[in-house]
Amino acid sequence: CVVVIMILSRALIGIRRTTRKRAVRALASQASVESTTSRIRKAHGTSLLVGAAAFVTAVTILSPRGNQKTRLEAPAKAETEESVVKKSEDEETTLLNWSGTHTVNTKHYWEPETVEELEAVVLECHSKGQSVRPIGSALSPNGLSFHSEGMVSLVHLDKILEVDTKNMTVTTQSGARVSQVIDALNTHGLTLPNLASIAEQQMGGFTQVGAHGTGAKIAPVDHYVTKLRIITPSLGDMVLTEDQGVFFQLAKVGLGCMGVVAEVTMKCVPAHNLVERTFVLTRREAREQIQQLLVNHKHIRFMWIPYQDVVVVVANDPDADVAEHVPRNLMHFSEPERLEPFRNLYIELTKDNPEPVTLESLKGMGFGELRDALLGMDPLDVDHVKKVNEAEAEFWRRSQGYQTKPSHQLLQFDCGGQQWVKEVALPTGTLHENNGNDIMFMEKLLQGIEDQQIPAHSPIEQRWSAPSSSLMSPVHGTDPNGLHSW
Repeated sequence: CVVVIMILSRALIGIRRTTRKRAVRALASQASVESTTSRIRKAHGTSLLVGAAAFVTAVTILSPRGNQKTRLEAPAKAETEESVVKKSEDEETTLLNWSGTHTVNTKHYWEPETVEELEAVVLECHSKGQSVRPIGSALSPNGLSFHSEGMVSLVHLDKILEVDTKNMTVTTQSGARVSQVIDALNTHGLTLPNLASIAEQQMGGFTQVGAHGTGAKIAPVDHYVTKLRIITPSLGDMVLTEDQGVFFQLAKVGLGCMGVVAEVTMKCVPAHNLVERTFVLTRREAREQIQQLLVNHKHIRFMWIPYQDVVVVVANDPDADVAEHVPRNLMHFSEPERLEPFRNLYIELTKDNPEPVTLESLKGMGFGELRDALLGMDPLDVDHVKKVNEAEAEFWRRSQGYQTKPSHQLLQFDCGGQQWVKEVALPTGTLHENNGNDIMFMEKLLQGIEDQQIPAHSPIEQRWSAPSSSLMSPVHGTDPNGLHSW
């Protein structure tokens, strides 16, 4: 089994001010930054940090101090102005990841605005023997990209460089957000071949960590990369394609260890609508039906609920492939009725408080917010967690039904909550001959949780994918019919 990082999100709302320390939330949207002295951003002054829902905008005031400067010489081949890195020994940058689970302090943090400036940073660090790690939107709940010795953010390198409708590819700078790319492609009737659960990743991180959606015939997103522009420490600015063979296949999921990816080109597919069906099975039914479900649906994911005999199934298929008699939009319960199990539990658990929660005070809180608030009351008490999981099981029973929307809207969903994530990828036979590793893994995991009375929150999500051609992908494989479970 291979442990990888799953990119998930959490909405965090807060304002933080610092005077001698600059606090920065890694950005899921392009920063609005004022600077008159340097194109390579370095830790100075104060920041206003505001996080809200899926977008964050940071306003940074840079205040250079004295003559403490280090001049970085751009490589001879790069036609650019000289870049200046501001240094301050008593000030540092603090970054907080999206899920609010990790922070890092560093005195070496850059935000170049051009590829030439990026190359200057990489070469300067290489010449000094200083490590530097590329950071995207910091959506990893495990702080994958954080590194106190040095980080470089490509948040300002966010251009959509080309949409090639003839060859159905898109080329972007690595700092472009997936949502930006989707919007640009929509105007050409195109979209990306697969998405993870959210679209606020930067394209560099999206591909470099091997992000994946779900679908037995669909590979992780890195598989669809056709070209990379990468800034390396010793070889400088390189363009890699399949012609470079092994090096290209290694670099597609490189986690930044082979250099900093500056530009990404990847395949596209025609834009399309998906029909989504959500339904609930028992664990036994899930085991019996998994083979048929994987073959019959383009996208499918399971959500297992500890201590409940409930497996939530979400299946998505192109509208054109779904039979006419299948409903396109059908829900049996209204939104308030679906949320009722959470709301009732919240009211019950706070009835003896000096200021008990009321139904009126819970209005405006969605599924993820209610679940997170309930778990937050006593997240390590197994009996409490069981009650919350029971409420979630009922929520999903009331959420069964159909909806039809553009693919990029349905393949994104509310992950919800502050999270520490450990994701396992394992081979499970082939599309037409599943060897049962996927369900066996889940059954053993749930048995261990329930036998040992572990306060495991819901859900445990399970997805599937085809193999990836990227050599460092957890699901690398050469059999086109290979099947992997995440």
